[in-house]
Amino acid sequence: MDAYLAIAEAVLKIERRPLSSVAILAAAYRHSIVPPHLHGRTQHKTVGARISEDIVDHREKSIFFRTEPGKFFLREFLTDTTIPVEYRQPIATRRRVRELVHGPALALSASDVRRLAPEGAQIEPDKILTLLRNDGYRYDDPKNLDKDSMLVWSFVSVRRKTEVLSYRLGRYREDRDSFLSRRSIGFSSLVYGDDHTLFNMRDFGIVDSGVNAMAMDLDVPEVPASKARYCPGVLSSFIWVATSPGVNDLLATIDFQCPEWFEPVKRRLAINDLRWLDARHPPNNVDDFDPWSKVVLLAVYSLERASNFASTSYTPSE
Repeated sequence: MDAYLAIAEAVLKIERRPLSSVAILAAAYRHSIVPPHLHGRTQHKTVGARISEDIVDHREKSIFFRTEPGKFFLREFLTDTTIPVEYRQPIATRRRVRELVHGPALALSASDVRRLAPEGAQIEPDKILTLLRNDGYRYDDPKNLDKDSMLVWSFVSVRRKTEVLSYRLGRYREDRDSFLSRRSIGFSSLVYGDDHTLFNMRDFGIVDSGVNAMAMDLDVPEVPASKARYCPGVLSSFIWVATSPGVNDLLATIDFQCPEWFEPVKRRLAINDLRWLDARHPPNNVDDFDPWSKVVLLAVYSLERASNFASTSYTPSE
């Protein structure tokens, strides 16, 4: 069992009452049942996320249940009449879903983008941002695009030193066969009008929209002030991708350098098999990745064609 789940189970057995993740962790330290290898400033968030994940994934087979939002208890006490009845009333668990399309999204003229670089090549951020400024940063309906519209997608790669986080896509947002069940190295989001604020005028909210979506999917903790040297997100380039015949997207590739102590937690049906990839050693099979990730691997990480992957080394561009 996961260490945090084991701690939560032990604490709830001792306390015999529902507790929040903060209270579970406090009791664990009070009872001296926290292993020495566990550390970090946001352990309570990890405890809550791991229990929530277990409940969502296993439903009635989970050893945990919620008595109210944010409070957890053990199923073994459901039939224990020595426990107050109000502690033995599970509430329904619904998987929180990030809304993926909720209005007009940032777009550019596809013909303008094609003049800057060929498909799959990196484009300097300032060139695209200048286009957006000159074109009046238009917003188009993602479900009803004209032939010359190219949507801007924030594509955030989570980095930890030389590692890049990857996961396998599930049925959450993908109804495209070329993406479903593929491995990905990015968390993507469209950019909407309300993403553009006084605090991100220069990039039209592109970085913030992607980082916020990634943080929601992974439950990324707030970076403590003592670790402020970690940048929340850096826009490294734009890449034009022909996702399918007649469908063109513009990926804004963003690096999110997370703290060394951060470990991601699965939060969505779309996120399976979380795994850190060593950027110094290329994956064995680039074709196992979704079309966007494959393009980013080849362009941003300077990888060669799939046939040469086994002998290729690369360094992430800064």
